[in-house]
Amino acid sequence: MNTAKKDTDLYTDEVSGITQLHKVRNTTKAEVYLAARKGSKIVFKDFRKTPTLIRVTYGRYSLYREAKAYSRLEGISGVPRCFGLDGRDVLTLEYIKGQPLSSFKRGEIPESVFVKLEKIISSMHSRGVANGDLHRSNVLLTSAWDVYLVDYASSFFTDPAGKPGFIFRAIMDLDRFAFERIRARYLCLEKPVPKGLFGFCYKFCVSGKKVIKKIKKCFSSDEK
Repeated sequence: MNTAKKDTDLYTDEVSGITQLHKVRNTTKAEVYLAARKGSKIVFKDFRKTPTLIRVTYGRYSLYREAKAYSRLEGISGVPRCFGLDGRDVLTLEYIKGQPLSSFKRGEIPESVFVKLEKIISSMHSRGVANGDLHRSNVLLTSAWDVYLVDYASSFFTDPAGKPGFIFRAIMDLDRFAFERIRARYLCLEKPVPKGLFGFCYKFCVSGKKVIKKIKKCFSSDEK
C-alpha cells in the first residue's frame, strides 16, 4: 500500500498511520484512505484531489447519497458504520478487515456466505434502499466468513412505508439478479437468465454498454 501525505485541513494530529487502500481507477473515483483515529481504524473516501468539476458535482452528490444510504441502513448486520461527512468532499466509514469477493476463485466460498449476503440485500430493500451497483468488489469477506456490503454511491431510495415506484422496483430486481449471478458463479451453478420486462431492459442495456465500449476502443486506436 502507498503511504499518503498528511493534509492538515482534514488529517489532523489525531490521525496517524495514513495509508492508501487502493489506487484510483479513473478521475471520477474517490481516493480511499485508511487511518487510525482515537484507537479506531477509519476509512476516508476522499474526492478532494479529483478535478474541480467532478468534485463539486458528481463527487459531492454521490457522497451525499452514500451517507443517506448508510444512515438508513444503520444497525443492519453486514453494513459498515458510517460516521458521516467530513466537510463536503470526504465521507468517513468504519474499517472492515476483509477481502473482496472478487479476489476468491470459484468453489472457494461456502454457501453460507450467500445466505448472509441475500439477507443483507433483503434488509436493505426493506429500509427503502436499492444499491444499483452490486458487484463482487463491493462484497467483503472476513476470515470468519462474515459478509459486508459496501459502496452505496449509486443508491436509489423510496419510502419504506409506501409502495415503491417502477424505477425503484427495477433497481431492486437488478440487485437481486446481480446477487443470483454472483451466487451462481461461486457455487458453480447454472448461469441465471433475466426474464420478462426486466430481462428485455437488462439485455438492451448490456448491448448498449458493449457498443459504447467498442466505440471507445475505436477512438483509442485512432489516437495511437
